Amino acid sequence: MKKNANEIQMLQYRIKRYQAMGNGAMCQVLNGKLQKLLAQ
Repeated sequence: MKKNANEIQMLQYRIKRYQAMGNGAMCQVLNGKLQKLLAQ
């Protein structure tokens, strides 16, 4: 469970970074991964 929390935080951080760079496609990919993690 702890590992998942770290992964979720990492993904959220990366999504913010890609949004700041204007890379929408990568944001969608990471958001998909994030949703899968949260659904577990």
